[in-house]
Amino acid sequence: MHIALWLLAAALLLTGTGLWLWQRAQQRSQQDVSAAFVNRQLQGMQQAQKEPQDTNQVAPQLQVSIEALRHFFLRAGIQHPSGKLYLQLLLPGIGLTLLALILGGGLSAIGTLLLYTMLVYFYFWLRIAKLQRTMLRQLPGFLDTLVRLVTIGNSIGSAFQTGILSTEGPLRMVLDRANRQVQAGVELEHALRLQAAIYRFKELDLVAAVIGVSSRFGGRSDLVLERMAAFMRDLEHAQNELASLSAEIRLSAWIMGILPIAIGIFLIIFNNNMFANMWQDPVGKNMLIGAVVLEVVGSYGLYRLAKTV
Repeated sequence: MHIALWLLAAALLLTGTGLWLWQRAQQRSQQDVSAAFVNRQLQGMQQAQKEPQDTNQVAPQLQVSIEALRHFFLRAGIQHPSGKLYLQLLLPGIGLTLLALILGGGLSAIGTLLLYTMLVYFYFWLRIAKLQRTMLRQLPGFLDTLVRLVTIGNSIGSAFQTGILSTEGPLRMVLDRANRQVQAGVELEHALRLQAAIYRFKELDLVAAVIGVSSRFGGRSDLVLERMAAFMRDLEHAQNELASLSAEIRLSAWIMGILPIAIGIFLIIFNNNMFANMWQDPVGKNMLIGAVVLEVVGSYGLYRLAKTV
């Protein structure tokens, strides 16, 4: 068990080092690549120039995993995750895991690693949720700017590029990425859809659909965007009111879903002999498996309850 945990810690350290080295090598050439087909187009142009230099190619599966990780950091507002960030995330987890291994044994180390992973993911989840709420509040103002610019005679494309200059915060970051793709030859509709998929921003995907219909078939896109901005403001107001009225229910759901997991991990870290004895006993083993299944089903149900309220 000790050897396996040491190997796990070494694997985490090597993974972080590899990600850092890869990020340093690819940061200049692929920082603006955000979607699969755009990535292939840009790489097709760059491979002809860098083919003699790029002797080590990253495996396709590893590249897809790294791209997904980079999109995850983008949703958290980190455009260029550096090796320092990876080390800051990995080193405390490795240190705490090794400390738990020395003081409490193998189960304590596993519980510590699991708890640290959950806390890190929860932190980024909160950051992503806050970023998306901020972008949703900023989007109606950007749409109003588009409507004014289109009304005075600008095209959708020029109005989009001009409206970016008056936008601040996280929405500016998303729109800048879409604008750079437009300058690289991608249509505005596709660029916005790609950013909406990366950031999981469905309202931006709806805006892209309106712009796409307007560019293909014409029509008063300014009226549609104006009504869309008003609808988003009304929807945000209703959601805030509903969230304030249902705060107690949602808080109860979160506590009921997280508290059993937290208590179980706490007992694994500080009293792992109890779990070891239960796992060796047939009845205790069935009880543990049943508890995990019930916890998964109950947490999912409470999550759906908190999302629908």
